[in-house]
Amino acid sequence: MLTIDGIRWPYPVDVTRQADVKASDISGLMMDRSYFNDVLGTYMVYTVKVAVPVGAVDEYATLYEAITNPIDGHAVVLPYNGDTVQLTARVSNISDVWVRMPGGRNAWKGIQFTLTSNYPTKAMSLGQMVVTGRAPYPPVASPRVGDSYRYTTGGWVPLPNYADADDTAY
Repeated sequence: MLTIDGIRWPYPVDVTRQADVKASDISGLMMDRSYFNDVLGTYMVYTVKVAVPVGAVDEYATLYEAITNPIDGHAVVLPYNGDTVQLTARVSNISDVWVRMPGGRNAWKGIQFTLTSNYPTKAMSLGQMVVTGRAPYPPVASPRVGDSYRYTTGGWVPLPNYADADDTAY
């Protein structure tokens, strides 16, 4: 079952789940060639196919209008590891098919869309960072302009300074 904005859709649902671990824009290669990964959290991405019966024209239209409503996010309930997860998710990639049926009847069917969580469903708390050995970075004791440091399990370690032709330190 699928619930969107408090409406439970009693039709068969085919769901594909993807977890997207996102990092901030400051992530990247450091001068010592190590990779700094400033992880923001895990965002869930669900691709949903709803099998609304062809004869349920009004219900189909209601579902279509709900998911195409241009709002920041929808309250959704989706399957998650034998249970459900409640998310605020944005809708994208909505598609369906117009079919011609015998007797001159036509209808839309095969609605499919993507739901992406607006907030991470998993994020490291300060306590988890400490438990996993990723202690918060303490301030450098006496930093100087132009000095570079790398944080290790032993604390901040000064890195050799690199200077370019006009003596700008990096």
